[in-house]
Amino acid sequence: MLWALSHLLFPKMLDWGNALAPLDDFNRVLMLIFSKLLLFFYLGTALICFIYARELRDTDIGIAVLAFLSAYWLVRALLQVQHFGLRKTSRLNVKLSARDVSNQTVSIILFVMFLAGFGLFLAPVIIAKL
Repeated sequence: MLWALSHLLFPKMLDWGNALAPLDDFNRVLMLIFSKLLLFFYLGTALICFIYARELRDTDIGIAVLAFLSAYWLVRALLQVQHFGLRKTSRLNVKLSARDVSNQTVSIILFVMFLAGFGLFLAPVIIAKL
């Protein structure tokens, strides 16, 4: 649910009105579409996890869904490192935080949160296989 909320705030937090203005219409709209699709995915995932928690834990298809979601967050963590690094974010020309927090700190926090998502979805898979 927190990731869904963050995607609602991205346009304002990252000043997309100005930041995306230099893009052509297609690429600017594509960024907005991707963000809204992620919002939809995160809300849907949260609802499924809350409503079908028992089925996710106790069925083969549920375990497969949890394994996929775990892999999703692992890939997201790895992409964080690939594209933002854990150190090179200090050289980015974007301020990721309105507070006096470095881009590097924000990137590391995000990386840890993505790894936490990986672990949270993987734990029931491992427990089910024991």
